[in-house]
Amino acid sequence: MAKLKNGGLSLSKKIAYCAVAAALLIAVQLALYAVQGVELVTVFLLCFSYSFGIWCGVLTALSFSLLRCILFGFTPSVVILYLIYFPLFALIFACAGKIGDNFFTKKAWFSIILNGVLLSLAAGCAYLALTGIIEIAPATDLRIKVFFWVLFAMFLGMAVAFDGAAILIKGAIKKAGALKLIFITGIAALCTICFTMLDNLIAPPILGLTAEGASGYFFASFTSMLPQTICTIVSVSLLFYPLTAAFSRINR
Repeated sequence: MAKLKNGGLSLSKKIAYCAVAAALLIAVQLALYAVQGVELVTVFLLCFSYSFGIWCGVLTALSFSLLRCILFGFTPSVVILYLIYFPLFALIFACAGKIGDNFFTKKAWFSIILNGVLLSLAAGCAYLALTGIIEIAPATDLRIKVFFWVLFAMFLGMAVAFDGAAILIKGAIKKAGALKLIFITGIAALCTICFTMLDNLIAPPILGLTAEGASGYFFASFTSMLPQTICTIVSVSLLFYPLTAAFSRINR
């Protein structure tokens, strides 16, 4: 049988595992569909792409996106959103899977850039909360400011956790593992936020919403983004190593 360049599984088995992974993602989404703000698709696709690589990750993401549209309907905005976001998401974490542990402990510029990104995001959230630039209606503006302060705390907390782990944890292996987990979790949280922002760019023009309708759409999606982001941080932090270990045993 044909072999992929990376990994000991045959091409047919790789395709079979991609099909099973796509079905698992659909099952996970359906199981938690009624629970607002709670989803595990992110962590499962992240870990599968991280362990199986670019080819399998992107194929699984495309299969999941199309299956999701078959089940819930081919709404143009959703089709475009899913076919753009999830393959890119899989690509990002498949590339992350190729980064060696030494990268997290021996590359000073990586720590500087990551701190810069996290602190910039935290500062941006604080600025939006303080200035109140995003205004929709008096009844909702306060909630939006609170959400921005929560996002500020999350990004600042990740920066502090990363720097604390880099300074306090002894031993190269343990330190690399902790720094990698914080890095992966931070990227996953940022991707979750980007999903909502991309939806806010794509959906209103396609749906033909007015400016007022687009503002209401933004508020509805923004309020669901916060619990989803928190869910992503918690689920990736707890499940990244167990799931990648299980997938890596299969991908041999």
